Amino acid sequence: MLRNSRQSQQLQPKYKMQHCYTLLLTATILLVHLIAPSSASVHPVLTYTNASTQLGQLVTSSTLVWETYDPKDTKQLQYAVEGGKYITEDEHYPIYVCRVTIEGITTSGHTEKILQSHVCVAAHYKHGKYEQFDVLVNKGHLGKIMWKHWRKFNAGIPIGAIRIGEDDYIGRHKAPASGESGTEHWGADYNLGRLDPLGLGKIKVIENGRDKDYDEGEVLVETEPFRYELKDIKLDNIRLDMRENITDLASSVLANRGDMYVLVESVMTYEFDYIQYWGSHEGVARGLPTKVYEKDVKVPVEVKWGLKYVEKRSETKSVHTKLWPGTALNVTLKGNYVTLEAPYSAKLYAFYYGIEDSVSRKISAEVRKSYLKDVKLEFSPVYWIENGTFVPTTTTTSTTSTSTTTNPTTTSHEPVPMHEPPVVQVKNIGETHSGPDSLEKSLHDSPMSNEIPSDVPENLAAEQQKPTLAGIAVTGGGQQLQQQMWAQFVALSAVTLWGLQALRSI
Repeated sequence: MLRNSRQSQQLQPKYKMQHCYTLLLTATILLVHLIAPSSASVHPVLTYTNASTQLGQLVTSSTLVWETYDPKDTKQLQYAVEGGKYITEDEHYPIYVCRVTIEGITTSGHTEKILQSHVCVAAHYKHGKYEQFDVLVNKGHLGKIMWKHWRKFNAGIPIGAIRIGEDDYIGRHKAPASGESGTEHWGADYNLGRLDPLGLGKIKVIENGRDKDYDEGEVLVETEPFRYELKDIKLDNIRLDMRENITDLASSVLANRGDMYVLVESVMTYEFDYIQYWGSHEGVARGLPTKVYEKDVKVPVEVKWGLKYVEKRSETKSVHTKLWPGTALNVTLKGNYVTLEAPYSAKLYAFYYGIEDSVSRKISAEVRKSYLKDVKLEFSPVYWIENGTFVPTTTTTSTTSTSTTTNPTTTSHEPVPMHEPPVVQVKNIGETHSGPDSLEKSLHDSPMSNEIPSDVPENLAAEQQKPTLAGIAVTGGGQQLQQQMWAQFVALSAVTLWGLQALRSI
């Protein structure tokens, strides 16, 4: 009995230490979970397009994504695709297109607000409300989304229809009127469901808790832009990185092999890579033709968005000077090859077929440019062609007679002094591409901070410009969440400190 008591006393500190380690590890894991930012899962969106008059195919949208709903992200729904309105006596807020997987089948639906969160009401015969779902997000509102009227005699699936399941596409039908007068409506003003393309097709929704088929309705379609324009470019010169490299471009020899004092000329040609890359941005389709309008540039450069643009540029210059017979000099053209990298903000315009007005919004990305500037001429002293020795120069003074002005000739091998070195001149032949870049010129107009302006589109429909009215306070809700996280952080920190003190006492 005594031995067992002593053994338990010896083991007690060990168990204490293990218990403290367990508490400390648990607190650390919780702290990491709270501090580490969470990001919603993103899934691609498939849209329908015609490959020919008889065949159709699915393509991945460049502007739409399915994003897992995160109730803690108060800004997530600002880009969500609206499917209608939810109307009661006390509330009036937008509902958004969502999807859930029920019994292995992907089903569309619409969101409803519950307190400060949302659920997805599925267009399913069970008509359940799901807390875990995906919401359709139009990143940056750069995709042109619209509900297109559909009838079963319209011959097939509309171009740009957004796929929801194996063979179905997102559709909706106007909810019937309700209320005592028969003209009012309470609840969702549209029943979101799907377009079943089988046969002539039909719109399938859940109405009053039962399946309902319609020969007409609306189908959600996306129209992608066919080109962009980038304007009002402003660099962030605080985070600007500019690297310069002095490079030898071309070299030549100016030589006078005759017997008279004449003009000697040489033509020098060189080329360099002019590179620019304007970065990428969420919701902007890669590879689309983009015109970039930089400051003080009359003709915009055309690039493919999200791809590096490389252009071989060449320049030709004429170098000339007057030389005495039998003399020569070496000439070299040098240039400053610059690589500029900097964040920037700009206004991006998206253009669509059949739509006169473009959609514009402010974006932020990073630009990288490589170009040539400050092309200069360097030349050696004049030397004799025959032996390579430098030709000396002399100067005249008021106290001595003028030094000999006998012209050097090829018959004498002795160096004959010259009064002054020759004047070497250079001029452009053809178009000139080198010089300070337009971005470099506009540095003094760039913002002095890295603050990026609001990226809300300027000319979207009014209902798309309004902030989310789904009961989420964008500012207040974020502050409340931060306060809750801070309180948890303080509590867990206390647990961690207690664990460390317990370890020290052992």
